[in-house]
Amino acid sequence: MAKKSLFWIITSLLFLIAAYVLTTTVILPVATINPLPDTVLLKTEVKESGNAKKQDKSGTAPKKVEKASKATAKSETLDQNKTSAQESVSNSKEDLLKLFELKKTETLLRSRYNLSSEDSIYLVLDLIKKVATLEMRGIPLHDSKIADVWISNSIRMFHTERLLHWLSQPFVLKNAASTIVRVPFLVKVAPKDTIEASKMDATPAPRRTEDVYIVMNFERNLQLVIQQSEQSEGEDKMRVDSLRRSFTKRETEKSIKALSSLKREAIVPKIVITLPKSEAIILYRALPQKLRMVLRM
Repeated sequence: MAKKSLFWIITSLLFLIAAYVLTTTVILPVATINPLPDTVLLKTEVKESGNAKKQDKSGTAPKKVEKASKATAKSETLDQNKTSAQESVSNSKEDLLKLFELKKTETLLRSRYNLSSEDSIYLVLDLIKKVATLEMRGIPLHDSKIADVWISNSIRMFHTERLLHWLSQPFVLKNAASTIVRVPFLVKVAPKDTIEASKMDATPAPRRTEDVYIVMNFERNLQLVIQQSEQSEGEDKMRVDSLRRSFTKRETEKSIKALSSLKREAIVPKIVITLPKSEAIILYRALPQKLRMVLRM
């Protein structure tokens, strides 16, 4: 009995040590990496503001006037802070939330304004109103009502200024995989003579539409999945399941390679939207090859 108890104590200690090493070296570093990278546009704006500050410092204003103005400004700000301290304590959370929402709408309007000057269709994905809109030059062309939205926790946990930096520029499509073709076509063999031509039907049979499952990978670490609200059956279900398994296998292999080489990468934020089958087909086939998407959430 003593040997058995000693054996279980040693194994439990080894298990705890292995779990501690795994969490500290693999799990925590991956979970704490920011999956929402900043945009290039915001970085250039920060540099410009820094240059402006340098120009202000090297101005021709006298130093004495600056010191006097700073002293008066400090006294005024101290008085204002004393009077508004109680009001800010009670309304700080509400004001911060309102300010955050206003900043989000500002980034959305700025992105749509920048895209309105281009001669290409772009996608406005509004996850608050649950509407996917195809626009061109600021004019809405088609609205698709989203039935359901799922957002990964890697986006929800960074609901701060990092989210604003991530959303401040349109997302550019890198690659896409789907169960349907983007441009459908019908192959028809030409008749050899007039007898064969008379036997053929004048109106071709309508092409069967497959079930929809689309995976779109964008720049700045974003994956968008579009699926249909109808249930898949038969061959369509097998096709959708095979596409899902291929992406799951790819992500698993990527994680195993990262663990073996200790190359820690950020988690890919994922958004899944559910549309009716007809709307999903219209939306996917209307999108350009180099899609730009504006996200509101």
